[in-house]
Amino acid sequence: MSYTIEKGKIVSNDGVPVLPRWFCDDLIAFEVEKRGISKIEYFNRSTKGSEKVFVDDLWGGMKFYIENNGCHNSQNIKECEVMPYGFSGKWHYGDSVFAYEQRAVNNSIIISLKPLSDIEKNLKFSLEFYDNFRLLVRKDGDNRYMNRVERHWRDFEYDGRYLLGSYDEDGKETHIAIGADFDAEYIRRSIGNPKNILISKDNIENKEYRFIISFDETKAKAIERLEDTLTSLGEYISRQNDRYENVMRKMPVLQSPYKSLDDFFVLAPLYHESCKVQSLSGAVRAKTEHYWIWGWDGMSSSFAYSYWDDMDFVGDALQMYMDTADKEKGIGHWFARDMSHIETSMISAQGFYISFLYQYYLNGRDISPYYDFAKKIFRLFKSVEVGKLGLCGGNSLIPDFRDTILETGNDISAFNNSTAYCAVRTMEKLAEKMGDEATRQDAKDFADRMRENYVKLLYNEEKGFFVSSVDSKTFEQREVYMAPEIKWDNLYCRDLVEEHKKEILRFFEENFVCECGICFAPVWGRGYDADANQMHCYWPAHTECFARLCNLENRKDLLEKVISWITCWTEILTCPEGIDCYDNINIPHTDGWTSLNGAWQAYSMRAWYEAAVHSIVGIDFADNGMNIYPYEGEEMSLSNLHFAGRTFDIHIKGSGTAVKNVTLNSKELGSVTSIAMSAFSDKNTIEIIRG
Repeated sequence: MSYTIEKGKIVSNDGVPVLPRWFCDDLIAFEVEKRGISKIEYFNRSTKGSEKVFVDDLWGGMKFYIENNGCHNSQNIKECEVMPYGFSGKWHYGDSVFAYEQRAVNNSIIISLKPLSDIEKNLKFSLEFYDNFRLLVRKDGDNRYMNRVERHWRDFEYDGRYLLGSYDEDGKETHIAIGADFDAEYIRRSIGNPKNILISKDNIENKEYRFIISFDETKAKAIERLEDTLTSLGEYISRQNDRYENVMRKMPVLQSPYKSLDDFFVLAPLYHESCKVQSLSGAVRAKTEHYWIWGWDGMSSSFAYSYWDDMDFVGDALQMYMDTADKEKGIGHWFARDMSHIETSMISAQGFYISFLYQYYLNGRDISPYYDFAKKIFRLFKSVEVGKLGLCGGNSLIPDFRDTILETGNDISAFNNSTAYCAVRTMEKLAEKMGDEATRQDAKDFADRMRENYVKLLYNEEKGFFVSSVDSKTFEQREVYMAPEIKWDNLYCRDLVEEHKKEILRFFEENFVCECGICFAPVWGRGYDADANQMHCYWPAHTECFARLCNLENRKDLLEKVISWITCWTEILTCPEGIDCYDNINIPHTDGWTSLNGAWQAYSMRAWYEAAVHSIVGIDFADNGMNIYPYEGEEMSLSNLHFAGRTFDIHIKGSGTAVKNVTLNSKELGSVTSIAMSAFSDKNTIEIIRG
């Protein structure tokens, strides 16, 4: 199915492309297929039950028809425009054409139909779904539909205006109100699997017809939401449109020989926007369906926030993670929907917050409201320091099942300490900014110890790579190797790999890199394919270290592999959490979990985005300003990039491992590889000639 991308808007002449697709806004997510809505999720903040409300089964989902004398005619959509919150298009029926839209807004789903031409007589508009569309959570079997909280549904009832349904989970309720802004008749067909039908009483005339599906915690609130949505729909839609138009206005634009990479650049900021929980300031859902709020899912790969100018949200997120932290243990790793902790992050993996705050600092924002909390995280690091090594003890944040990587609880994790190192180095800068000399010196000393001992204890000379952990009592290396051992949160991570970067990249290439990505573990290694969905997969969240090494070692061929991985998923309009490397071909294998068709993972979006800016374009930003990393890559331009309140149009010309000349705003700077932030204006044009 062909489509085009226009400033992030997906345009197709033949309906919604690459079905099924997920759409979301705030607490609502829904999936569409050709005939209608196949799944609906509502993230009820008051219950810890499943977010899944409706799931299509043998009988299908929620379908919409134009009826002609009782005969059903399903959706036939042309000239379609797709956004992260929904789609619009033209429904063709015979010689008649209707404007048609499905959209999530105000924790409701709107389905609208409006004639655009003369219409036949005797046409009606209907909504239908079977009772079995309701999800009954399972105690065993498919993990997607399991939940420890039992669910008890009440039958749908029609009160003369609205079709009302509800269920309770541990005494907490979710209510659904379905109505229309036109006179509708309710029909319940009850032979076999009961079906619920809302259909216009009168024939379709030249006006707009809307069905509304609203969700809330009580029946009264659900009805109130439905009526409020109807009354103020224009205002809600206008605000939603403004939000996305603002993202489109600010999004950077890549022009390269790689069309799908260019498309990814304009899609990612929009789909990331859709993951934000509008009713919970600073919260970003892990992806466009199923997952709620996680710790590092919102904080990692934070440069992307800067590049698409989302720093106000970073401030909100810093506040949210601080407000929801455990007073003793720190930042949440896995949050319930009331923002209590299902699991608190391992202390040694909480460096994401400090690096997140460093991003705020680099962009010239006021760090003082969050500094004391960052200092608390730093003190927690010191509380788990092993001896005077500068290395933090504790289980690795990844994978989920640590026994697969031989961890015992007496562990020094390479992954955790790489992110901790980035954090401790940045703590020096934050303390210096705040005039806190004691903490600055303390952080410097800690980071110096960490840098000295990280490689000494964790690097395996024979393999030319880091082990995943060592025993914190005996310091014995565990013969386990994982691709995501180095979490590159900022440029300080280069300290850990600089001495052995050639060997590390060689190990990557020979043991992790395959056709479809960077496999979590070598096929010969401990843990490969040892769990359900992690250790035979490529996790885009961990792309940065590999891409950086490819750039630094001038491996255009390997960077083009990264481009090919981004390309194949962007072409099916999906950004996965994990990619199955079990079948070694570069063709997207969607599934029902880590690579769900039509779903976009927030930290995967940001990680791929950063890897492209830093290693494929070959620039980044740090304390010294903008850095340039030349390699034998293709010419390209990156326009409207944001950093520190400035915008940058960057043109990369020539190809080679040296910078021949840099021109900034028509002024030649010569063969420099860095430009101080003080040299930049509010708007900047930079030409970089490699050779």
